[in-house]
Amino acid sequence: MKVLDNNENLMRCLCPNCPTYGACMKTEEKTALYCARNSTRCAVDKQGCICGECPVGSDYRLNDMYYCVIGKA
Repeated sequence: MKVLDNNENLMRCLCPNCPTYGACMKTEEKTALYCARNSTRCAVDKQGCICGECPVGSDYRLNDMYYCVIGKA
C-alpha cells in the first residue's frame, strides 16, 4: 500500500526525531515523511533509525528502514 503524502501522516511522522535527521535536513531541506516522498538530497550519516517505531510505518506495514536514503515505500 502506498503511503499517502498528507498532513495527517506528516503530523505523525517521526523523521524529525530520528538520530539520522541531520543539520541539512533540519535547516536546508525542512522536510520529512520520506516513506511517502523522495529520499533526501542531503548527505546522510546513518546514526540509527526509528522507522520501525513510526506510527505511519506501522499503519502502512512498512518493513524497510532509512527511507531518507531509499525514498518512497
